[in-house]
Amino acid sequence: MLFKEVDLPGIGKKFSVITANKEKVVVIIHLSGKREIYFFEKDDFDEPVCAFSLNEEEATQLGSILMGTYFKPEAKEEKEMFMKNLVIEWINVEPSSILANRSIKELEIRKKTGASIIAIIRNNETITNPSPDEIIKPGDTLVVVGNKDQIKRFFEIFYPVCELE
Repeated sequence: MLFKEVDLPGIGKKFSVITANKEKVVVIIHLSGKREIYFFEKDDFDEPVCAFSLNEEEATQLGSILMGTYFKPEAKEEKEMFMKNLVIEWINVEPSSILANRSIKELEIRKKTGASIIAIIRNNETITNPSPDEIIKPGDTLVVVGNKDQIKRFFEIFYPVCELE
């Protein structure tokens, strides 16, 4: 992004921005508070394709929207950081497992480990967000989510012979 500020004696200031997309936006702020905004297409900065004016109140409102005061999308970095800490494991329940034939509530999986069962795959059907009263059956595949430590605790408690790398 390129940014340029120019004094316009007797008028105000001119701000020019060339975006990463090679489009240009020019904002002229008059001494009266009026704002003129011009938009130029990619690589054609001779004639604007769009121009409009805003009073001070409208400019403030638009500026607030652009700054994220009214709506702030999830930051990519925050989402990536969250995803790095998220672990999802698919766990097959053997008939000899201590999980078999017991309810999620009875096992207190979340209370003991912090991890959650977000789905149970049973006979080619998926039970999403199973209730705490759902009985885990031999042959089920549990979809368990948590951070690395929570998943590690899950294996330590419910599969003590397993190690999570």
